[in-house]
Amino acid sequence: MIRLGVVGGAAVYHARAFTGILNPKRDEAAWEAAKFPPYASNPVEDASVVAICDDDRAAAQQIADLVEGITIVTDNPSDLLGEVDGVLICDDITEQHQKRAPLFLEAGLPTFIDKPLSRDPQEAEAILALAERHGTPVMSCSALRYSTEYAALDKEALGDIMTVIAIGPNELVFYGIHPCEFLHAVMGPGVKSVRNFGDAKRNHVLLDYGDDRMGVMVVREDIAYTFRATLLGTKGSVHLTIDDGAGFYREMLRQFIGMVRTGEMPVPSSSTLEIIRILDAAVRSRATSEEVIL
Repeated sequence: MIRLGVVGGAAVYHARAFTGILNPKRDEAAWEAAKFPPYASNPVEDASVVAICDDDRAAAQQIADLVEGITIVTDNPSDLLGEVDGVLICDDITEQHQKRAPLFLEAGLPTFIDKPLSRDPQEAEAILALAERHGTPVMSCSALRYSTEYAALDKEALGDIMTVIAIGPNELVFYGIHPCEFLHAVMGPGVKSVRNFGDAKRNHVLLDYGDDRMGVMVVREDIAYTFRATLLGTKGSVHLTIDDGAGFYREMLRQFIGMVRTGEMPVPSSSTLEIIRILDAAVRSRATSEEVIL
């Protein structure tokens, strides 16, 4: 069995969502009563969360009490070394989660670092370089990369994708990574320049690939919660509403577990870093009203 540890974020969303998907619940009614994420248990092959580490031990224990299979609850990350085969460092909304990673990367333990890897491209680069030096597979992404709605498309019918317009709510980096990651997953790497035509709460961002392809991100704090995308191709076009959270979370977890098993990274570090650089460029462009060259 692949033994996983969840690190951080026990009092918020992803730690609960991921554990609730990967482990059978002891009592669905108790899970619902706790107002935990409403995703059904849907384990991935022979993988299970067996350990939770969080500074808030009460929050960690609450998760452990509601699912089967968790035998370690601790506030000491070192307790996971030798006990798990991989770790999921979950977003605890402080955006300091990435600082938990070096211990595990230096130990050679396959590591998932929740989004965003960092607001600072230099910090993101340093984390990925640390993983490479120690030969540790690492993964950091938005789950929208694994949108089931996109996976189900007849992509040949679209032809070559020339433009993707990706839309999401809330703040540019912490939530804007979702439409950015989706756009990047569809169109691939190679963005040459970024320009943000918006303001602090209304970001309209143009990504120029320098080869007639363009991406557009719309990230606004004044819209309802939604993730949408329009794909414009040489043969056809399609509009997607991306709302299968259970599907994209499970597929992301499946990809991570595959990485734990094989050591093969599902998302190249270069792509992860380019996404962070795009978001940073969008912030800098907004401040200057000028195009930023990547």
